[in-house]
Amino acid sequence: MRICRILVRRTEVPRSGRVVKINQKFQALHLPDDGRDWVLVQKVERDICLLYRQLAGYSYIMGDLYYGTVYELPYWNYLDLRDVDEDDRRFLRDGCLVMILAMAWDMVDGSGAYLAPHIAVCRSALEALPVEDERTAKLVHAVREALESAEAGAASPELDALSSWAHEEFVKGYFRSVAQEFETNPYYRGAPPDDA
Repeated sequence: MRICRILVRRTEVPRSGRVVKINQKFQALHLPDDGRDWVLVQKVERDICLLYRQLAGYSYIMGDLYYGTVYELPYWNYLDLRDVDEDDRRFLRDGCLVMILAMAWDMVDGSGAYLAPHIAVCRSALEALPVEDERTAKLVHAVREALESAEAGAASPELDALSSWAHEEFVKGYFRSVAQEFETNPYYRGAPPDDA
């Protein structure tokens, strides 16, 4: 689960008589440079959340969004971040894959071509991406199929089915998991974290 996961390394900060745990990633924003641009990583996370919010209004992955203006980062560079919490790594990987899938649909449906000059680098990033499970393998396959369709200018019947699956699994799945976390995690009812 992605939302509000607290990393292993924490800092305790007193606040109004309570001890507040600060996520190491957010703390790193205020410390000397550790080599990771955490602001940029958070911008990628923000864009994924916005993408999911915009795609939630549909029943499939669609491409007619503002690529190059609102969505302007090289998401293919964030498919396999290391030195981040495992949940964050999966969230970034899956979200960036869905982003590339949507960008490819932008070309397939003829509404834009932002991804066109980046298709080769996207393919290289997919080739380098370790595939850990069947779910990830299917999403990577969907993105590969979308890139081929983008270059061909027409969607295959398989791409339609894969896009519907990706929407159900990742877009709706994200919102379901967040809602479930609010219902089941004692933290949201004021209980301290398990390892407090």
